[in-house]
Amino acid sequence: MARTVASGYDVIAVAGDPDERGYQYGLAAKTRIEHALRTYADVFRHYASWDWDTVRRHGLRFAGPIEDFSPASAREIRAIARGAGVEVADILALNTRSEIMFAAPGRARAVASTECTSFALTPERTTSGAALMGQNWDWIEGARETAIVLRVRRDDGPDFVTVVEAGMLAKVGINSSGVGLCTNTLISDGDEGRFGVPYHVLLRSVLDSDSGAEAVQRIQSTSRANSANYLIADAGGFCADLETGPGDGPCGVIAPVDGAVTHANHFLVDGLTGVDRYLERKAHTRNRLHHLTARVQQHDTHTIESLQEALADHADAPHSVCQHPDSAQPVAERTCTVAGIVMDLSARSLVYAAGSPCESTWSAPVRVDA
Repeated sequence: MARTVASGYDVIAVAGDPDERGYQYGLAAKTRIEHALRTYADVFRHYASWDWDTVRRHGLRFAGPIEDFSPASAREIRAIARGAGVEVADILALNTRSEIMFAAPGRARAVASTECTSFALTPERTTSGAALMGQNWDWIEGARETAIVLRVRRDDGPDFVTVVEAGMLAKVGINSSGVGLCTNTLISDGDEGRFGVPYHVLLRSVLDSDSGAEAVQRIQSTSRANSANYLIADAGGFCADLETGPGDGPCGVIAPVDGAVTHANHFLVDGLTGVDRYLERKAHTRNRLHHLTARVQQHDTHTIESLQEALADHADAPHSVCQHPDSAQPVAERTCTVAGIVMDLSARSLVYAAGSPCESTWSAPVRVDA
């Protein structure tokens, strides 16, 4: 186990079987996990008037679906709790916070309506000839205090690196098989906190895959707890954007156009939802998609540096690709860019900006095999 600091976020390296690496993760990230628990206790109190015991009870409902889908992930969750000295219900609540928000009354669903803008470029659209992908991860401001870079070595699947909230299984990342993952919130009119495999467990399943095609099949064949967008590519040239609704219904697959895919927080495939609840609440998702797409179209080929510049775009601020917290908002309602991330799938590495890309220093490459 190793714990270092790179450009603002801890880099935590773990290894071993699910019990060993989970315990190492919980122990190394203990302080940030405790901070995350306090942050989400405040969020649910503010939006839903729920105490943390209520939140944990709802998180425990997903223990069975997680166990059935991925026993290794279930073991890892239990081990993270043991290493951090918290209850298993606490770690379950962190990993199912999206589903719990949809089950909570009233305004709790509003906090799920935050922004992420993502892209993927196939090799013919990059100067180096390597597939590149990335996004701005936008979420509550408190996540800037809980975000980490997690590097995992293991024998039961590909090694991987992910930028994620402490205590959670995965978010944006890349694995040793060259599979890369970006993601965006989607909200359909069917999202209601139903039983199914939770969003963050499905994110982890992508990084457990040996190819992009395998990752897509895992998600398509699963009964999902809520809607989401999964942008998946691999070093072999595979690239697909997968829009999903809750349950086990069909998914929408978006192929690259002229070697590029961009996505924000609204459905692009017809028929997956009756009413797009995110678009209904925050129509500016269309503007963010427009501006990022325009940035991608500015150049025939891109470098990592030109994509970093694209993620710093402020058109239509404050609802821009690069977002900043609004101090006039209550703390629990402040959203912002938590990290900008660009991944080189051939190099099996990522670079990230801790905070808003326009004002943060980008990290040196974080390699899966380092």
